[in-house]
Amino acid sequence: MSNRMTDWIYNETKLCGVDYADAAQAENYDGQHGKFRNYEKEFLDLLDYLSLDSTADKTLVDLGCGTGALALYACGSFKKVYAVDVSDAMIKLARGKAEEKNIGNIEFITSGFLTYSHKSGPVDVVLTKAAFHHLPDFWKQVALLRINSMLKKGGYFYLHDVVFHFRPVEYASRIEAWISGFEKAAGKQFRAEVETHIRDEFSTFSWIIEGMLARAGFEIIKSGSPDGFISEYLCRKIEDAVF
Repeated sequence: MSNRMTDWIYNETKLCGVDYADAAQAENYDGQHGKFRNYEKEFLDLLDYLSLDSTADKTLVDLGCGTGALALYACGSFKKVYAVDVSDAMIKLARGKAEEKNIGNIEFITSGFLTYSHKSGPVDVVLTKAAFHHLPDFWKQVALLRINSMLKKGGYFYLHDVVFHFRPVEYASRIEAWISGFEKAAGKQFRAEVETHIRDEFSTFSWIIEGMLARAGFEIIKSGSPDGFISEYLCRKIEDAVF
């Protein structure tokens, strides 16, 4: 890729919403999210959602791995895990956890959706959780094409993020009610973080993301969104993305 081309590619490292490149913010992540998340249960629910016959011989890429919560649990089930995040501060925290637990079947890479180049052969599963919203919609499509190229034919892509399932005209009442729910669960500080997400980050509508998935060579096997915001999609690669 030439320097001229990279001049117009979206910069994933620039501040978008909460600055998790900041070491203090990264260190605060688990404590803040631990108020309303159970990482072990999330991984077990993910395995159940994937419904794979076996994972012991399979490889997985976690894009936007953050502090490594899911990636480290995945190491106990998958043959090899590649944990990728644009935040070096997050990667350092995740690597430290792996070293403390003496986990050896994981590789940490500081990179992003638009820059990570998988060089170890196609993988069985790519997942991304609570990270895809950092990309504007055009670059989400580019990222999905790149994710397709990492996967084996028939491989799985799992997406978990904030996706809007309400009618556009309902945006004000639905978003305010959703943010208020987080305030009740985790306090005013986290309300401010969710407000930042809505205002400064790039969550999109379900009909947009579903169209992008189809155009990137994926078939949606199943999807769900109990609150019309937090959503998950399990997709299968049915054709190669052609560049």
